[in-house]
Amino acid sequence: MTAPYLSIVFPAYNEQARLPATLTTVLAWVDAQSFDTEIVIVDDGSSDDTIGVARRALEGRDHQLLTHAQNQGKGAGLRTGMTAARGDLVLFSDADLSTPIDEATRFLAAHESGTPIVIGTRKSKGADVITRQSLIRENMGKMYTLLSNALICDGVSDFTCGFKSFRREAAQAIFSRLRENGWAYDSEVLYLAKRLGYGVQEVPVRWINDPSSRVNLLRDTVGSAAGLLRIRGRALFGRYEIPTP
Repeated sequence: MTAPYLSIVFPAYNEQARLPATLTTVLAWVDAQSFDTEIVIVDDGSSDDTIGVARRALEGRDHQLLTHAQNQGKGAGLRTGMTAARGDLVLFSDADLSTPIDEATRFLAAHESGTPIVIGTRKSKGADVITRQSLIRENMGKMYTLLSNALICDGVSDFTCGFKSFRREAAQAIFSRLRENGWAYDSEVLYLAKRLGYGVQEVPVRWINDPSSRVNLLRDTVGSAAGLLRIRGRALFGRYEIPTP
């Protein structure tokens, strides 16, 4: 089978209600493009009909449906989906399309100019945050960014925007080494990108907060901070199997 130009990866956990509208929107965008696109859904141990909804929506389309027997976390879902994707370029997105799928057009243009990794940012000039998070979540996000810059990878304005794209070689090299299953995966991805020598370009995006987000502020903040410490520890003890230049 000929490899598609683009793969779009969605990690999904109990997304039966939200996925139909998301896939309708994404497939309309795909149909308007001149290149072939593969859709990859990773069902991370859902207890609802996420996989059935995805199967029906993607019938007749170039797609992969991948499943975890048990819920493992978003990082684990992305590790599965990003390493399985066949596209020359691989983009992952949140299932709620907080960053609209048509923002991908600018990401692909950045790749065409030679950039191996493109990440969305809500915190740079040119970003359009249409619906904001609560003040406490925004402040916690700022603190997480400061910690990630200090401990993991400096110079990044927005680690946690769920819209990032990679040349396939970079996706394979990074996500095959990913260890964080929980919310710290974003920082680990960018740490690995830096250590492996891949250039990263931030692109300001439109972003709409989804009020139905499943983020548990206290639990996920503590878990993310612990994840940063684990990443730092692995880095210090050389556990990422980074090739010597």
